[in-house]
Amino acid sequence: MGDKKADLVLNNCSLISVYTREIIPKIEISIIGDRIAYVGPDASHTIGSKTAVIDVKGKYVSPGFADPHIHIDQFVLPSEIAKKSLLCGVTSLFSDPIDIVSVTGYKGFQEFLKLGENLPIRIFQVVPGGLPVDRKFSNSKTLSLLQEKDAIKHPNVIGLGEVFSWTKVTLRDSKTMKSLSTMLDNGCIINGHTAGASGKKLNAYVSSGILSCHEPTNFDQVLERLRLGMWIMIRE
Repeated sequence: MGDKKADLVLNNCSLISVYTREIIPKIEISIIGDRIAYVGPDASHTIGSKTAVIDVKGKYVSPGFADPHIHIDQFVLPSEIAKKSLLCGVTSLFSDPIDIVSVTGYKGFQEFLKLGENLPIRIFQVVPGGLPVDRKFSNSKTLSLLQEKDAIKHPNVIGLGEVFSWTKVTLRDSKTMKSLSTMLDNGCIINGHTAGASGKKLNAYVSSGILSCHEPTNFDQVLERLRLGMWIMIRE
């Protein structure tokens, strides 16, 4: 209503409305703190003596992009990818630190979580799911059930990372099923990895509460997963 004046007003925006699929010209946007207070044709009522006003000269303005699945720890520090991501309009990253955890366990997960804080973008983490792929042939580290429960108390930890060994689900591996239950009981998301799964096996996997997949490589695979209610991610 303009009772509290904006910190920043953007004038002459070409707004990309992702809800109505329009590009709306000559829009003004008022921002107070970390909240958008007004979007419309005239933000003059929100401008005060200390309000910064920027004319963007018709440039496009859109909501920030979110990268829903990335393994930051495989190639760069969070602070470095934050710089590059912002230049592409990405304001949120959802990180799955499989490699850090497989080597350093929960301590490494906690340290990597700290590296993602106080950056100009938001970095959310998931607890790596399905480590190790096979306990008989791998000594990679993982999180215990108690550590998983502790990890999801952090506001930036939102769930379980890709459960890439889907046979652990179809064969009802004890640790995997308890991890899934922990996440579901706490309202967390669970990411999937269904390469090679179809039919009854895919149905069993999805019925466990896993929400997404980035593995389908053709139209039929995408369609089968969509019909089962999965979110499909497209790889770059």
